Amino acid sequence: MGLPIQKAPTHRCKLNDGTEVKFRPFLVKEQKYLLIARESDNPVDIVNAVKNLISEVTDKQVDAEKLPMHDLEYLFLQIRAKSVGESVEVPVFCKNISCDGRGREAVDLTTVEVRTPDEEIGNDIKLNDTLGVTLRIPNAKQLAKADTDGADETDKLINLLKIGIETVYDEETVYNADEISDVELLNFVESLTIAQVETINKFFENVPYLAKDIDWACKVCGTEQVTELRGLQNFF
Repeated sequence: MGLPIQKAPTHRCKLNDGTEVKFRPFLVKEQKYLLIARESDNPVDIVNAVKNLISEVTDKQVDAEKLPMHDLEYLFLQIRAKSVGESVEVPVFCKNISCDGRGREAVDLTTVEVRTPDEEIGNDIKLNDTLGVTLRIPNAKQLAKADTDGADETDKLINLLKIGIETVYDEETVYNADEISDVELLNFVESLTIAQVETINKFFENVPYLAKDIDWACKVCGTEQVTELRGLQNFF
C-alpha cells in the first residue's frame, strides 16, 4: 500500500473582468517557480515562472499567457497568499526630499487590488480625418517580450505600440494587426507623428494596474505619508 497523499484545498478568486478562477495552493515541488519570479531580473523569466505556476495550480484551466498583466499579477498574489501566507513585508521610502529614510511595512496580500485610473480612454483612436487604430491591452507574455526586446525607451515604446494595435483602418478597409507582417507594422508605427504617439500612449497609461496604499510614518523624520505600491515586483 502506497503512502497517503493529501488533497490540497480549492480556492476561488475573481479577475478584473468578473471571470471566476479556481486554484489550489502551490506545493513544495512548485516552489521553484516562486524563487525564479522573486530572484530573476529578466521580465520574460519572471512571466514564464508565474505562467507555469498558474498553469499547475489551476489544473491547466487558465491560459496565463493570454491574461492581461494586471490579472496575471492579481491571480499570482492570491495563489501566493493561500500558499505561503497572506502577510508580506514590503520596502517603503520616505517622500521627504530632505530625508533618506526607508523601512519595511507589513501588507495583507488579500487587500491588494486591481485599480482602474479615473481617466477613461477609449480604444478607438482617430489619427486624422481618414485614418485610425483600435487598441488592445497586451497580455503578460507580450509585455514581457516588448520590455526585453527594447534596447532603449524608444524601442520599448515602439514594441508596445506594435503589440497594442489591434486594427488599423481607413475609409475603405480594416486591417487586422495579427495578419500584417512585422515589417509592415513597424513601418506604420514609425510613420506616426509624436503627437499621434502621445495620443495612443494615453490608452496604455490608463490600463488597470495592481496596487496597494501603505500608510506609514518615517522613523527618521517622522513624516506621516501614504505610499502607493504598483506592480507585482513590490509584493515579494
